[in-house]
Amino acid sequence: MNRLLPIAAAAFLLAACAPTLQGTGGRIVNVKTGVEGTVAFIGNFQDRAMLPTDPDNVRLTIGERVFSGRYTVLGSSGANLGFTVGYGDPSFWPSGWQGGPYGSLSGQLPSAANLTRPGNLIAKTAPTDGQAVQTLTCTFQIDDQRHGIGSCQDSGGDSYSLQF
Repeated sequence: MNRLLPIAAAAFLLAACAPTLQGTGGRIVNVKTGVEGTVAFIGNFQDRAMLPTDPDNVRLTIGERVFSGRYTVLGSSGANLGFTVGYGDPSFWPSGWQGGPYGSLSGQLPSAANLTRPGNLIAKTAPTDGQAVQTLTCTFQIDDQRHGIGSCQDSGGDSYSLQF
């Protein structure tokens, strides 16, 4: 448990440094060479699961390569959990159980602060003469303020860090 606290603190600090996403994008950096690129989300950022038939919603530019594809985020932001507890006529309860008058209690649990949700991104380059299509796959975590951090790998084996 004590090991998780520094990891969570580091993730929080990285997310706090990331630019807030407002339909624009972020950055991607090759961890070996340091080549930096841009991430542009097409339209407004949708923090929801995308369907396979949805159009491309992200464009990444790394050096001369331009990747186009889709991202998706699982879960929902600011989810609140509700609860209901009911109690009724004690004559219906199994023997030995204690009961009270009829009634129920319901309420809403507060949402967790900075709840993160997982997402992924899959993009590819357009086919060109003499060059094979390249793919880029990323996994990331996003918080309720739409800050995200993650890691990516391309089809050539290069690794990248992603932040938005």
